[in-house]
Amino acid sequence: MIKQLILTALVFITAFSAQAKEEKEKPEWINNPYAVCDKEELCAVGIGAGLNMAKADARSGLAKVFEARIKSSFEASLDQNNDDTTSKIRDYVSESSDVMLNAVEIKETYDTPTDVYALAVLNKPVAARMTQEEIDDLDQKMKALLQEDTPAAAVRLEKLYEQRRALNQRYIVLTGSPMIEEVSYDQVYGNKKARIGKRHIFLSVAGKPNKAFDQAVRSVLKENGYTFADSLSEQTPRVIISLQGEKQYSNIDGFVKYDYHFTMKGPDKKGKMIDVLATTLTETGRNEQQAFSNALDSLKSYLNENVLNLNF
Repeated sequence: MIKQLILTALVFITAFSAQAKEEKEKPEWINNPYAVCDKEELCAVGIGAGLNMAKADARSGLAKVFEARIKSSFEASLDQNNDDTTSKIRDYVSESSDVMLNAVEIKETYDTPTDVYALAVLNKPVAARMTQEEIDDLDQKMKALLQEDTPAAAVRLEKLYEQRRALNQRYIVLTGSPMIEEVSYDQVYGNKKARIGKRHIFLSVAGKPNKAFDQAVRSVLKENGYTFADSLSEQTPRVIISLQGEKQYSNIDGFVKYDYHFTMKGPDKKGKMIDVLATTLTETGRNEQQAFSNALDSLKSYLNENVLNLNF
């Protein structure tokens, strides 16, 4: 009996010593990632049952650290400038930090009998160069939009400006200083004020009236700065839209398939009615109503992508 107790005690002591040794031998970066990270890096530690899980956890942790720093800089800018428009870029801040995951590297890993640890590192100069390239690209697009005289261009310019401000917050966190604006706040919002509401059109649906179709098109045009007349006049351009469904063969049981032919007609510079937009949307659904609903969603995406081509 005494011998068995001694053996049991030895087993516990051995296990405790092994555990203590394991804890003691863990690398310092597990509890203090900046023990191996320098001032030009942002770091975070992840843990998981396997290597891939640990890496994913580390990258996620680093994204949260980076996002928190950007938001802190963003809030400071909001408080300091008392700028109402700054609140519009909140969503872009999170998107901005997620993109930086492409620049994250796994610098260290460590295995234990039960867990795997990973150290994720973001090199700030590398991330700053990536950010600068994104901002430069936006600047070029914004300068081109500033030359357009349509309300849709003014709306698109405002959205790009908000994205740029979010990217600039990221750049500030990475470098400590902002990138100078090539298109200013006054230019963006002065341009918007000059364009929005200046394009008044009379919109009508060709053929059988369809309220859902009419509202789908109006919603996109309204979001892009167009306003609508209740009646036709010489001063108001007429825009005619149509959407014709054509049933197609479907090889999937329980589903129907349709081609929806969309056209938008408007006046050219001489006042002649021409096709300004035209496309065919192929949609499926469990019934005609569902296929039509899917077509309207696709149509709104198509209009948003091509609204800058409108000039009436």
